[in-house]
Amino acid sequence: MPKPLDWPAHIDVCGFFFRSVPNYTPPTDLDAFLRSGSPPVYIGFGSIVIEDPAGMTALILQAIKTLGIRAIVSRGWSKLGNELSDDQVFYLGDCPHEWLFQHVSAVVHHGGAGTTACGLRFGRSTTIVPFFGEYGFLYPRSQI
Repeated sequence: MPKPLDWPAHIDVCGFFFRSVPNYTPPTDLDAFLRSGSPPVYIGFGSIVIEDPAGMTALILQAIKTLGIRAIVSRGWSKLGNELSDDQVFYLGDCPHEWLFQHVSAVVHHGGAGTTACGLRFGRSTTIVPFFGEYGFLYPRSQI
């Protein structure tokens, strides 16, 4: 995006900053899941603390089953899901997005800058689920 003409010379438009793709070897269960079928959809909300993680997990699982897709559900700070993955859903702990997003078909997330940049970097379809803590622009400045 070009810099607006009315911006002073000392202001630049820089875009996203990207980390290098790490030299990462996935755990054997994640590697097996990724190899066992079509590329899954990544679903994760990172550091968002969800008030009802069990309810959110149920909603996510219902969507996965209704759509008939495979998914990786990042447990995140809310500890979504459980430790028991199956052929359709893999529950993920920590994993670098720069590595993982090369292996998924789409990214459903909270809209954090890093997650958004990484999904776009690898050309993945992205759906953002808005949570209040990440979206100060939804509220008048006097309420922030």
